[in-house]
Amino acid sequence: MKSIIGAILFLFTSLGHAQSDGVVHIWPTIPFIRGADLCAYQQAYSQTRSEYMREMSGLAQDLMQSGAYGSEALDLLITFDALYAKNVALATRYQYLDVTLENTLKGYVDQYYRDLNPRTKKMTFSHINRIQDIVAAARNGQRIGHLPENTFEYLDFVAYGSYAFAPDCKGNIQVTVTLVGRRGETETFLGTGKPSVVMSQIASKMFERFQRTRFPTTLRLGQRQLTLIGGLNGSVDTVQSLEMARMACESQDARLPTPTELDLISAYGDWNGGVGVGHSVWVVEPVRGGSLKVFHPDLRNPSPVREQWEVNDRTFYYYCVK
Repeated sequence: MKSIIGAILFLFTSLGHAQSDGVVHIWPTIPFIRGADLCAYQQAYSQTRSEYMREMSGLAQDLMQSGAYGSEALDLLITFDALYAKNVALATRYQYLDVTLENTLKGYVDQYYRDLNPRTKKMTFSHINRIQDIVAAARNGQRIGHLPENTFEYLDFVAYGSYAFAPDCKGNIQVTVTLVGRRGETETFLGTGKPSVVMSQIASKMFERFQRTRFPTTLRLGQRQLTLIGGLNGSVDTVQSLEMARMACESQDARLPTPTELDLISAYGDWNGGVGVGHSVWVVEPVRGGSLKVFHPDLRNPSPVREQWEVNDRTFYYYCVK
Protein backbone atom coordinates (compact mmCIF):
# COMPACT_ATOMS: atom_id res chain seq x y z
CA MET A 1 0.00 0.00 0.00
CA LYS A 2 2.83 2.38 0.91
CA SER A 3 4.52 1.69 -2.43
CA ILE A 4 1.31 2.55 -4.32
CA ILE A 5 0.89 5.82 -2.42
CA GLY A 6 4.54 6.63 -3.04
CA ALA A 7 4.15 6.00 -6.77
CA ILE A 8 1.11 8.28 -6.92
CA LEU A 9 2.93 11.04 -5.05
CA PHE A 10 5.91 10.68 -7.39
CA LEU A 11 3.63 10.97 -10.45
CA PHE A 12 1.98 14.16 -9.23
CA THR A 13 5.33 15.63 -8.20
CA SER A 14 6.74 14.95 -11.67
CA LEU A 15 3.73 16.50 -13.41
CA GLY A 16 3.67 19.50 -11.10
CA HIS A 17 7.33 20.07 -11.97
CA ALA A 18 6.23 21.33 -15.42
CA GLN A 19 6.13 24.92 -14.20
CA SER A 20 9.22 24.80 -11.96
CA ASP A 21 11.81 23.24 -14.27
CA GLY A 22 12.38 26.35 -16.36
CA VAL A 23 10.87 24.69 -19.45
CA VAL A 24 7.75 26.00 -21.21
CA HIS A 25 5.30 23.14 -21.74
CA ILE A 26 2.75 23.51 -24.57
CA TRP A 27 -0.15 21.19 -25.33
CA PRO A 28 0.72 19.43 -28.64
CA THR A 29 -2.84 19.34 -30.03
CA ILE A 30 -3.49 22.62 -31.87
CA PRO A 31 -7.01 23.11 -33.31
CA PHE A 32 -7.14 25.42 -36.33
CA ILE A 33 -10.00 27.70 -37.36
CA ARG A 34 -10.66 28.22 -41.05
CA GLY A 35 -10.56 31.93 -41.88
CA ALA A 36 -11.77 33.95 -44.83
CA ASP A 37 -10.60 33.19 -48.37
CA LEU A 38 -8.58 36.36 -48.87
CA CYS A 39 -7.69 35.29 -52.41
CA ALA A 40 -11.36 35.21 -53.44
CA TYR A 41 -11.90 38.50 -51.62
CA GLN A 42 -8.97 40.08 -53.46
CA GLN A 43 -10.22 38.81 -56.82
CA ALA A 44 -13.74 40.04 -56.15
CA TYR A 45 -12.77 43.55 -55.04
CA SER A 46 -9.45 44.23 -56.78
CA GLN A 47 -11.31 45.34 -59.92
CA THR A 48 -14.42 47.43 -60.52
CA ARG A 49 -17.16 45.89 -62.62
CA SER A 50 -16.18 48.05 -65.61
CA GLU A 51 -12.52 46.98 -65.30
CA TYR A 52 -13.59 43.34 -65.18
CA MET A 53 -15.80 43.75 -68.24
CA ARG A 54 -12.98 45.43 -70.17
CA GLU A 55 -10.64 42.56 -69.30
CA MET A 56 -13.16 39.92 -70.41
CA SER A 57 -13.90 41.84 -73.60
CA GLY A 58 -10.19 41.98 -74.35
CA LEU A 59 -9.86 38.22 -73.88
CA ALA A 60 -12.84 37.61 -76.17
CA GLN A 61 -11.34 39.93 -78.81
CA ASP A 62 -8.02 38.04 -78.65
CA LEU A 63 -9.84 34.72 -79.19
CA MET A 64 -11.78 36.07 -82.18
CA GLN A 65 -8.60 37.45 -83.72
CA SER A 66 -7.21 33.91 -83.44
CA GLY A 67 -10.12 32.62 -85.55
CA ALA A 68 -12.89 31.91 -83.06
CA TYR A 69 -16.46 33.07 -83.70
CA GLY A 70 -18.21 35.25 -81.16
CA SER A 71 -20.24 32.38 -79.66
CA GLU A 72 -17.18 30.13 -79.59
CA ALA A 73 -15.16 32.79 -77.81
CA LEU A 74 -17.90 33.14 -75.20
CA ASP A 75 -18.09 29.35 -74.72
CA LEU A 76 -14.30 29.15 -74.30
CA LEU A 77 -14.29 31.91 -71.68
CA ILE A 78 -17.09 30.21 -69.77
CA THR A 79 -15.23 26.86 -69.94
CA PHE A 80 -11.94 28.36 -68.77
CA ASP A 81 -13.68 30.14 -65.91
CA ALA A 82 -15.48 26.94 -64.86
CA LEU A 83 -12.23 24.94 -64.91
CA TYR A 84 -10.50 27.57 -62.78
CA ALA A 85 -13.40 27.61 -60.30
CA LYS A 86 -13.35 23.79 -60.15
CA ASN A 87 -9.62 23.69 -59.38
CA VAL A 88 -10.02 26.35 -56.71
CA ALA A 89 -12.90 24.39 -55.13
CA LEU A 90 -10.79 21.23 -55.04
CA ALA A 91 -7.86 23.08 -53.47
CA THR A 92 -9.95 24.88 -50.90
CA ARG A 93 -11.73 21.92 -49.36
CA TYR A 94 -9.28 22.35 -46.48
CA GLN A 95 -9.33 18.60 -45.75
CA TYR A 96 -6.67 17.69 -43.18
CA LEU A 97 -4.83 20.98 -43.64
CA ASP A 98 -5.09 21.58 -39.89
CA VAL A 99 -3.31 18.29 -39.18
CA THR A 100 -0.54 19.21 -41.60
CA LEU A 101 -0.05 22.64 -40.03
CA GLU A 102 0.03 21.26 -36.49
CA ASN A 103 2.54 18.52 -37.22
CA THR A 104 4.83 20.55 -39.46
CA LEU A 105 5.01 23.21 -36.72
CA LYS A 106 6.16 20.63 -34.16
CA GLY A 107 8.50 19.09 -36.72
CA TYR A 108 10.19 22.42 -37.51
CA VAL A 109 10.56 23.26 -33.80
CA ASP A 110 12.24 19.92 -33.16
CA GLN A 111 14.45 20.45 -36.20
CA TYR A 112 15.66 23.79 -34.82
CA TYR A 113 16.57 22.09 -31.56
CA ARG A 114 18.46 19.33 -33.38
CA ASP A 115 20.33 21.77 -35.63
CA LEU A 116 21.23 24.37 -32.97
CA ASN A 117 21.53 21.84 -30.14
CA PRO A 118 21.27 24.14 -27.10
CA ARG A 119 22.42 22.77 -23.75
CA THR A 120 18.96 23.22 -22.23
CA LYS A 121 15.67 22.85 -24.08
CA LYS A 122 13.39 25.66 -22.89
CA MET A 123 10.26 24.83 -24.91
CA THR A 124 8.56 21.51 -25.50
CA PHE A 125 5.21 20.08 -26.59
CA SER A 126 3.94 17.85 -23.77
CA HIS A 127 1.11 15.33 -23.70
CA ILE A 128 -0.84 15.10 -20.45
CA ASN A 129 -3.11 12.20 -21.43
CA ARG A 130 -2.49 8.48 -21.03
CA ILE A 131 -0.18 6.97 -23.64
CA GLN A 132 -2.85 4.37 -24.47
CA ASP A 133 -5.39 7.11 -25.25
CA ILE A 134 -2.87 8.95 -27.44
CA VAL A 135 -2.09 5.85 -29.48
CA ALA A 136 -5.77 4.89 -29.78
CA ALA A 137 -6.71 8.36 -31.06
CA ALA A 138 -3.93 8.31 -33.65
CA ARG A 139 -4.95 4.82 -34.79
CA ASN A 140 -8.56 5.97 -35.25
CA GLY A 141 -7.61 9.12 -37.14
CA GLN A 142 -8.76 11.39 -34.33
CA ARG A 143 -7.23 14.48 -32.75
CA ILE A 144 -5.02 13.43 -29.88
CA GLY A 145 -6.00 14.05 -26.28
CA HIS A 146 -8.44 16.16 -24.30
CA LEU A 147 -7.97 18.94 -21.76
CA PRO A 148 -8.84 18.13 -18.15
CA GLU A 149 -10.04 20.80 -15.74
CA ASN A 150 -6.61 21.07 -14.12
CA THR A 151 -4.74 21.46 -17.43
CA PHE A 152 -2.59 24.35 -16.24
CA GLU A 153 -1.21 22.30 -13.37
CA TYR A 154 0.77 20.47 -16.04
CA LEU A 155 1.04 22.95 -18.93
CA ASP A 156 2.12 26.56 -19.37
CA PHE A 157 0.24 27.16 -22.63
CA VAL A 158 -2.45 25.69 -24.83
CA ALA A 159 -2.59 26.79 -28.45
CA TYR A 160 -5.05 27.32 -31.26
CA GLY A 161 -4.56 28.64 -34.78
CA SER A 162 -6.22 30.00 -37.89
CA TYR A 163 -5.48 29.74 -41.58
CA ALA A 164 -6.71 31.50 -44.71
CA PHE A 165 -5.71 31.66 -48.35
CA ALA A 166 -3.41 34.64 -48.85
CA PRO A 167 -4.53 37.55 -51.04
CA ASP A 168 -1.67 37.02 -53.52
CA CYS A 169 -3.63 34.05 -55.00
CA LYS A 170 -0.41 32.07 -55.60
CA GLY A 171 -1.11 29.12 -53.36
CA ASN A 172 0.13 30.76 -50.17
CA ILE A 173 -1.75 30.70 -46.90
CA GLN A 174 -1.70 33.01 -43.91
CA VAL A 175 -1.42 31.17 -40.60
CA THR A 176 -1.60 32.36 -37.01
CA VAL A 177 -0.82 30.38 -33.87
CA THR A 178 -2.02 31.82 -30.56
CA LEU A 179 -0.67 30.64 -27.20
CA VAL A 180 -3.01 31.01 -24.22
CA GLY A 181 -1.41 31.08 -20.76
CA ARG A 182 -2.80 30.02 -17.42
CA ARG A 183 -4.05 33.56 -16.64
CA GLY A 184 -5.70 33.92 -20.04
CA GLU A 185 -2.89 35.99 -21.54
CA THR A 186 -2.22 35.41 -25.24
CA GLU A 187 0.70 35.67 -27.63
CA THR A 188 0.19 35.25 -31.38
CA PHE A 189 2.68 34.30 -34.09
CA LEU A 190 2.05 34.95 -37.80
CA GLY A 191 3.43 33.38 -40.99
CA THR A 192 2.66 33.46 -44.73
CA GLY A 193 3.84 30.92 -47.30
CA LYS A 194 3.20 27.59 -48.97
CA PRO A 195 1.32 25.09 -46.76
CA SER A 196 4.32 22.74 -46.66
CA VAL A 197 6.78 25.32 -45.28
CA VAL A 198 4.78 28.18 -43.74
CA MET A 199 5.04 26.72 -40.25
CA SER A 200 8.82 27.05 -40.36
CA GLN A 201 8.35 30.81 -39.95
CA ILE A 202 6.19 30.39 -36.86
CA ALA A 203 8.47 27.69 -35.45
CA SER A 204 11.44 30.05 -35.83
CA LYS A 205 9.63 32.83 -33.99
CA MET A 206 8.51 30.52 -31.19
CA PHE A 207 12.01 29.08 -30.83
CA GLU A 208 13.52 32.54 -30.58
CA ARG A 209 10.83 33.74 -28.19
CA PHE A 210 11.40 30.99 -25.64
CA GLN A 211 14.98 29.83 -26.24
CA ARG A 212 16.82 33.15 -26.59
CA THR A 213 18.43 34.51 -23.43
CA ARG A 214 16.06 36.60 -21.34
CA PHE A 215 17.18 38.86 -18.53
CA PRO A 216 17.88 38.43 -15.70
CA THR A 217 19.83 35.22 -16.09
CA THR A 218 22.76 33.73 -14.18
CA LEU A 219 25.85 32.12 -15.67
CA ARG A 220 28.81 30.37 -14.09
CA LEU A 221 32.17 31.83 -15.13
CA GLY A 222 34.89 29.74 -13.60
CA GLN A 223 34.38 29.54 -9.82
CA ARG A 224 31.87 32.37 -9.59
CA GLN A 225 28.42 33.23 -10.83
CA LEU A 226 27.51 36.34 -12.79
CA THR A 227 23.98 37.67 -13.19
CA LEU A 228 23.10 39.38 -16.47
CA ILE A 229 20.39 41.98 -15.91
CA GLY A 230 20.38 43.81 -19.25
CA GLY A 231 20.20 47.52 -19.90
CA LEU A 232 17.56 50.03 -18.89
CA ASN A 233 15.19 48.41 -21.40
CA GLY A 234 15.52 45.03 -19.68
CA SER A 235 17.50 43.55 -22.58
CA VAL A 236 20.52 44.41 -24.71
CA ASP A 237 20.40 48.17 -25.15
CA THR A 238 22.24 50.80 -27.20
CA VAL A 239 23.79 54.17 -26.39
CA GLN A 240 25.63 56.89 -28.27
CA SER A 241 27.77 57.79 -25.26
CA LEU A 242 29.92 55.26 -23.38
CA GLU A 243 29.36 57.08 -20.11
CA MET A 244 25.58 56.69 -20.54
CA ALA A 245 26.06 52.91 -20.49
CA ARG A 246 27.99 53.12 -17.22
CA MET A 247 25.34 55.38 -15.67
CA ALA A 248 22.58 52.99 -16.81
CA CYS A 249 24.28 50.09 -15.04
CA GLU A 250 25.02 52.08 -11.87
CA SER A 251 21.34 53.07 -11.68
CA GLN A 252 20.57 49.33 -11.41
CA ASP A 253 23.30 48.69 -8.82
CA ALA A 254 25.26 46.85 -11.50
CA ARG A 255 28.25 47.40 -13.76
CA LEU A 256 29.41 46.81 -17.31
CA PRO A 257 31.14 43.50 -18.08
CA THR A 258 34.90 43.38 -18.49
CA PRO A 259 36.30 42.35 -21.92
CA THR A 260 37.02 38.82 -20.66
CA GLU A 261 33.52 38.47 -19.21
CA LEU A 262 31.95 39.74 -22.41
CA ASP A 263 33.91 37.18 -24.45
CA LEU A 264 33.05 34.29 -22.12
CA ILE A 265 29.36 35.23 -22.02
CA SER A 266 29.37 35.37 -25.82
CA ALA A 267 30.82 31.87 -25.93
CA TYR A 268 27.68 30.56 -24.22
CA GLY A 269 25.65 31.84 -27.18
CA ASP A 270 22.18 33.35 -27.42
CA TRP A 271 20.46 29.95 -26.98
CA ASN A 272 22.31 28.90 -23.82
CA GLY A 273 21.86 31.85 -21.47
CA GLY A 274 24.61 34.00 -22.96
CA VAL A 275 24.69 36.98 -25.31
CA GLY A 276 26.56 36.64 -28.59
CA VAL A 277 28.60 39.71 -29.52
CA GLY A 278 28.13 39.17 -33.26
CA HIS A 279 29.67 42.01 -35.25
CA SER A 280 28.44 44.80 -32.97
CA VAL A 281 30.63 47.14 -30.92
CA TRP A 282 30.16 46.84 -27.14
CA VAL A 283 30.89 49.03 -24.14
CA VAL A 284 33.14 47.32 -21.58
CA GLU A 285 34.53 48.15 -18.17
CA PRO A 286 38.35 48.23 -18.12
CA VAL A 287 39.88 45.68 -15.75
CA ARG A 288 42.12 48.18 -13.95
CA GLY A 289 39.71 51.09 -13.88
CA GLY A 290 39.98 54.29 -15.87
CA SER A 291 38.05 55.41 -18.91
CA LEU A 292 35.58 53.08 -20.58
CA LYS A 293 36.62 51.08 -23.62
CA VAL A 294 34.82 49.49 -26.56
CA PHE A 295 35.01 45.86 -27.60
CA HIS A 296 35.10 45.35 -31.40
CA PRO A 297 34.90 41.61 -32.21
CA ASP A 298 36.12 42.14 -35.79
CA LEU A 299 39.31 43.96 -34.71
CA ARG A 300 41.10 41.29 -32.67
CA ASN A 301 44.61 42.12 -33.84
CA PRO A 302 46.28 43.02 -31.57
CA SER A 303 43.22 43.29 -29.26
CA PRO A 304 39.45 43.78 -29.65
CA VAL A 305 39.55 46.27 -26.75
CA ARG A 306 39.86 49.76 -28.25
CA GLU A 307 39.44 53.40 -27.50
CA GLN A 308 36.21 54.91 -28.79
CA TRP A 309 38.03 57.05 -31.34
CA GLU A 310 39.56 53.93 -32.93
CA VAL A 311 36.25 52.68 -34.31
CA ASN A 312 33.87 54.29 -36.77
CA ASP A 313 30.66 53.24 -35.01
CA ARG A 314 28.53 55.80 -33.21
CA THR A 315 26.04 53.35 -31.73
CA PHE A 316 27.30 51.04 -29.00
CA TYR A 317 25.68 47.99 -27.43
CA TYR A 318 25.72 47.15 -23.74
CA TYR A 319 24.15 45.15 -20.96
CA CYS A 320 24.78 45.18 -17.23
CA VAL A 321 26.02 42.49 -14.87
CA LYS A 322 26.44 42.01 -11.14
